[in-house]
Order: sequence, then C-alpha cells, then structure tokens
Amino acid sequence: MPTIEIKNVYKNYGRTAALKNVSLTFLPDKIYGLLGRNGAGKTTLLNIITNMLFPTAGEILADGETVTENANGRY
Repeated sequence: MPTIEIKNVYKNYGRTAALKNVSLTFLPDKIYGLLGRNGAGKTTLLNIITNMLFPTAGEILADGETVTENANGRY
C-alpha cells in the first residue's frame, strides 16, 4: 500500500464548502478510521482520494505521485 498524502484540499459545491483545508497523511500498514457527523465531508474526501471527484483546490499524492495523473491504477 502506498503512502497517501492529502495536502490543503478544498471542495466546494457552489457556495457550500464540503471540505476546507484538509491535510492528512495515511501511512502504509496502519488502520485508520474516518469519523464525523452527517454532512462533515467524509464521503466527499473518500471520493476525492479515489478519483471519483476532483478537489476545488489542493492535491492528493500516492507515493509522491499525483493520483489524477497516475495511469498505473494500482492505488
């Protein structure tokens, strides 16, 4: 599993901000939980990590490579 870095990610839907300045690092061989209230942006964040959505700003890196430009499909 690669190291996944989330750097300063924002996601807006019109005037509504779903994510504001989210920065995280997921290390290999660790288990993480994503907790929050309804509407907190959990699903939006996961969809951005998996390339189902694109962030308004910021970047997602897998082993130092931008996930939107990765053609390997291994993430």
